[in-house]
Amino acid sequence: MDKEFFKTIESRILELLPKEDWLDKGVVLEDCCSEMARLVASWISEYEKSARFFILKGDEVCKTKRSHDVLVLIMKNGEAYLIDPTVWQFFPQEKSILVGKSDSLENLIVMAKTKYGGNWKVGEELKDISHEEEKEWLRIIKKNIEEIKN
Repeated sequence: MDKEFFKTIESRILELLPKEDWLDKGVVLEDCCSEMARLVASWISEYEKSARFFILKGDEVCKTKRSHDVLVLIMKNGEAYLIDPTVWQFFPQEKSILVGKSDSLENLIVMAKTKYGGNWKVGEELKDISHEEEKEWLRIIKKNIEEIKN
């Protein structure tokens, strides 16, 4: 996995937003972290069939009462990536959805705690993502974006 791959995924995320909202993407994506993390797992699984995906759940993120979901990608060779498809909610100036890379899930949990603060744990492993699930996540994301805009 290289930075260009993650830029491609980031572009797909931004394509879900009206162009005029790209500067406010953190606000527009505020209530979409769970669905967006799952959707990104689905997109990556198209390219990396043997990869494993986990949702990390954080509470009291960035000294707030808010919860947040991020994605962990573990490659067959053991490389592990922490990905936050809605990172701009907490870090509006962030340049990449790739938060970090390590060699273990445990290290990525520590990385999430260091970056976001709060309490983090593995919420679930994503397996056998269906097209129906992907469509439902897209529907929820679009609905949430519309609600925030109105």
